[in-house]
Amino acid sequence: MSDRSDRPEIGRIKYWAKINKSDVRFGEVQKYSDEAKEYWKEGKVLLEDPVTGQVTLAELDAIEYEEQPYNWDETNPDTYMDIGTEYDRYVNDAFKEHIRKSDEADDGVVKDKMFTVPVADGSAYYVVTKVNKKSVDIEWRGFCPDQWHDGTLGWGGNFPMHCIEQHCNWADARKRMFDKVSK
Repeated sequence: MSDRSDRPEIGRIKYWAKINKSDVRFGEVQKYSDEAKEYWKEGKVLLEDPVTGQVTLAELDAIEYEEQPYNWDETNPDTYMDIGTEYDRYVNDAFKEHIRKSDEADDGVVKDKMFTVPVADGSAYYVVTKVNKKSVDIEWRGFCPDQWHDGTLGWGGNFPMHCIEQHCNWADARKRMFDKVSK
């Protein structure tokens, strides 16, 4: 096992390319995989987008960054999500946008429907991205602070309609139930 000096000591960051400071992104520096450790030795980092999970390889000499430490002092009263850093606000804004799109979507299995699957002490979030005749494409979203994934749905992918239909129906029922309570 490698010692800590073989891994980056940075975590959540706001970053941009030195040649394009207007293209600001957020990412979690991957530290523990063998691949991440090898890239670190080469002066590169694997950065995982906190919302989509998409991984980007960046050369440290080509980017500038600001660390975005965990900050639980400020919470959005509507989403109950942390908003103490720009990183947190990026995730919170994406969450609110996905809620809006999902609320505007029709009932059933439709594009932009967001649903959750209970996992451990949180939830795994997924969004329907494409509906086919017999299958559905979904993508994972990092809206749970622990970034849980469902054991079956993982990072998303293409699944039989009946597997996703039950999750979308449950999301619709839960929305109707809470809409009645809030009125």
